[in-house]
Amino acid sequence: MAKLVLVKHSNSNHNPAQPAQDWELTPEGYERCKPLAKRLATYRPRRLFCSSMPKALQTARSVAEDLENIPVIERPLLAEHSRRTNAPYGSVAAFDAHIRQLFETPDELVFGDETANQARQRFQRGILSLLEIADPAENIVVLTHGTVAVLFAAQYNTIDSYDLWRKLKMPSFIEMESPDFRICRVIEDAGID
Repeated sequence: MAKLVLVKHSNSNHNPAQPAQDWELTPEGYERCKPLAKRLATYRPRRLFCSSMPKALQTARSVAEDLENIPVIERPLLAEHSRRTNAPYGSVAAFDAHIRQLFETPDELVFGDETANQARQRFQRGILSLLEIADPAENIVVLTHGTVAVLFAAQYNTIDSYDLWRKLKMPSFIEMESPDFRICRVIEDAGID
């Protein structure tokens, strides 16, 4: 059965003076892409799909280079939960509190310009569009973001969304069966050998 692999991007530069959607990978983030690529090679991806946000796109390009320069295809629907411009990153504790509230009240606008359910529905449309163009036996690897990946996984699995979100390091991934999206395994830290 084909797999859907939702990959949280590698380490990015948390610059509170800059919107999170503009953050880029750090030098350590690029280094952590090498062991990630080794892990993803086992899925034999023909191409990588990714969010257009720099941290996901840079992760995808770095991994693709290590996977013999397979194509990287940007898909805007795979972006992180909204632009979050009305809730600056602030402290780690404040950001965590926003994320917890987002998971606990999915129909309320907690921050940004979409609710958790709106973000999940958008992301789901993006994933389903990939399945439409993929060969049924093709493993689909998506370089994306932690919040939307967890929101999507929670729709099909009984999980504690906030707990899983907190466990996912940069990079990490969730492997799911396609087309039922049952979680097979979670690699909480894919940036180590």
